[in-house]
Amino acid sequence: MLQSQSHGGQQPLSGYRVLDLSGPLGVYCGKLMADMGADVIKVEPVGGDPMRDIGPFVHDEPGPDRSLYWHQFNFNKRSISLNFATTQGSDLLRRLAKKADVLLETCQPRILDSLGLGYCDLSAQNQGLIYVSITPFGQTGPYKDYKASDLVGFAMGGYMYVTGWPHTPPNRLWGSQAYHTASNRAFIATLIALYDRLNTGR
Repeated sequence: MLQSQSHGGQQPLSGYRVLDLSGPLGVYCGKLMADMGADVIKVEPVGGDPMRDIGPFVHDEPGPDRSLYWHQFNFNKRSISLNFATTQGSDLLRRLAKKADVLLETCQPRILDSLGLGYCDLSAQNQGLIYVSITPFGQTGPYKDYKASDLVGFAMGGYMYVTGWPHTPPNRLWGSQAYHTASNRAFIATLIALYDRLNTGR
């Protein structure tokens, strides 16, 4: 666990362990934690994360280890492949979560709960676990089960309305700005939760 004060070359999140189960919606959050010194373990599905198939690629040659997108957002992370829908995979994830400070996930609501890997299940064995869930429309409410791309998030969040010129149709910014904004806010919320745990012990 991180000491209350940083000494020498120690980074702000040195000593923390993060399990990163996220997809594109939350991968930047995990990167920010890794860049600040946390031990981030990227949990990939068996066969590799689909983000490995996103270009551009080194020398324009596609391959699981050649995606610049993948390397950009997973630099400084360790990686493990497992299928947590199986008994063996879920057991391994529980063991990892027992020693983790943060779990980051972007699954549809209730999916991890149905596998016994939701907050209530994992916090029962690790009361200090900070469980970070990033979903397009939250865990409750009328839109909670809706799936969404970055474009949908950009539009529903109102960014397209204020992007461009009054006489042009709504526009979107380059890249995955909605995803990265969500990741950034989740990162800030995680830091606040870690600070609160450090001060309150819970």
